[in-house]
Amino acid sequence: MRLDFDITDKAKLEEAREETHKAVQLVSMVPRCLLEPDPTDVSASLNWDKKLEMLVSREVQGIVAGFEFADQILCLGKDGKEIERIQTVGNTYEQLFQKLKNALSDHGLNGEALRMDLPYDLPGPVERRGVPFQQQDPGALNVLSSLFSFTSGVLQNIFAPVEEASAVTCWPHHYDLATLLTLVPDEDFEKTKSIGFGFSPGDGNYDEPYFYLTPWPYPATHQLYALEPPAFWNTEGWVGGVLKAADLKAYDAKQVVIDYFKEGFDKLKVIYE
Repeated sequence: MRLDFDITDKAKLEEAREETHKAVQLVSMVPRCLLEPDPTDVSASLNWDKKLEMLVSREVQGIVAGFEFADQILCLGKDGKEIERIQTVGNTYEQLFQKLKNALSDHGLNGEALRMDLPYDLPGPVERRGVPFQQQDPGALNVLSSLFSFTSGVLQNIFAPVEEASAVTCWPHHYDLATLLTLVPDEDFEKTKSIGFGFSPGDGNYDEPYFYLTPWPYPATHQLYALEPPAFWNTEGWVGGVLKAADLKAYDAKQVVIDYFKEGFDKLKVIYE
């Protein structure tokens, strides 16, 4: 499988990433505010729905919230069917917040329980409010949705049988899709030995889509194995494997990413044994 879409226009990708990252905050807000309080914020995590081809929230009384990339739509669904569609383009974050509250109330949920405040800080452009959402480049939106879908399928195939691996989850804070392999648990998270396997659409580390491996605690550089190009090790600020999506155009992307994750699983876990 080759990546058959254009990922060379980083400016359009960056803008689409920021706008969709902002929209996803509204999706995650639904379970965060309507389910039982959760100090880990795991209730606000999202997953990729293969059938609906969108990021969706956890269920709240049978209803899920979701974000559809192609049309930039906030959705509510029930029993596998859409029951509400809210266009983000042309609306401010505050206007969408109110429309979402009203929609939830219309469908029997406590929309008034929604709160706009978040338990984390976001990048400046994502945090910015009061500016209407803009129509994004269709190609950039397709890149993002395709990579979320692609990564979800790869991670599910590799790690679903692995008992130590968490569910494949999109965290709204960093807007990445990942699974965490816990090797040696500890009540103190800082002492828990683990490996994260995932995908980021771009962030403060790399301003473009990439697949990552993140061993924790960070191993010494001499403990790292030789990654197969075009993957490489990031060792400044954090230690982890990086495989940029843009570098996969000449390869069978699916096989390269599968091999990248599987080799990371096999070789990194040895460090913590």
